[in-house]
Amino acid sequence: MLYLIVSEFVDKMPLFILTGGPGIGKTTTVIRLVEMLKHRGVSIGGIVSREIRKNGVRIGFEFVDINNNETVILASIMNVGPRFGKYNVNIKGCKFAVQVLQEALLNADIIICDELGPMEFKSKEFINCVGSMLDLDKRIIAVVHKKLKHPIVDRFREKADFMINLDIQNRNKVPYLFLDRLE
Repeated sequence: MLYLIVSEFVDKMPLFILTGGPGIGKTTTVIRLVEMLKHRGVSIGGIVSREIRKNGVRIGFEFVDINNNETVILASIMNVGPRFGKYNVNIKGCKFAVQVLQEALLNADIIICDELGPMEFKSKEFINCVGSMLDLDKRIIAVVHKKLKHPIVDRFREKADFMINLDIQNRNKVPYLFLDRLE
């Protein structure tokens, strides 16, 4: 299913949202888009959150700085921190994500934030950072957890210029749809 939200303000920078069910390929899609944008010489910065697997079993998640591939644990079954399901969230990892996003806000033309989700939202600093992104004149591509209810997520959805619900039928086309909208 494809949602298109047309903004009333033509001159503002666009906010794009990618959402979808667990395991559908949101992060993979964003990584493909990042590679396409870098190949075109676009100044881009931000984070992706990807799974950590051991022997085929998911044991956690990590933040990845899209510019230098530096990683920090977001949450794991072995971590200490606020609990979400079977995972414990690494608040220091969320601080790393905030630093990467703040640097991207200063230096990049397009900001990637994967994802606005319940684990990331265990950090008030992360919530404040992504909330402040909405007040800046920057292009933002955000992955939003499909079921997360939070005032910041509501603001993202309200301000979105373009929102796609990723599914099995459209996931190969989505990077190109975003690329077309960005150009």
